[in-house]
Amino acid sequence: MPFWMWLATGGLLLVIEMLTVDLLFASLAFSALLAAGASASGFNVLVQGALFGLGAAGSLLILRPIALRHLRKSPVGQLTNVDALVGAPTLALTEISDISGQVKLWGEIWSAQSHSGTIPEGSRCEVVAIEGATAVVKQKG
Repeated sequence: MPFWMWLATGGLLLVIEMLTVDLLFASLAFSALLAAGASASGFNVLVQGALFGLGAAGSLLILRPIALRHLRKSPVGQLTNVDALVGAPTLALTEISDISGQVKLWGEIWSAQSHSGTIPEGSRCEVVAIEGATAVVKQKG
């Protein structure tokens, strides 16, 4: 296979990778570049295909899992989603009982319930837990 065809194949695989971001097509593009190097060095199609196959198998079995682990790793101690809301400061917009109420949490209005006792309107609170779409809060200090 000519050198330029391997390069075109690698380029196409990289474009597909940019659309999927799964590192599958990047591994195959890497293999196409190995085969392009073999083609440029004058090796026959059999060697080019073997390099493509070995490169694909090696990168998919060894490099891709390592890269995915690093890609999906969040910094140590960084909470996300509702876990990040626990401990956040809030402001009671209405009186909060163990049944109902409203708080302002990070600029948004949330349904709230008191963790213990009634919390008066205008009080500073802290999120203890998130239950569904309701913030369970306690009065600060």
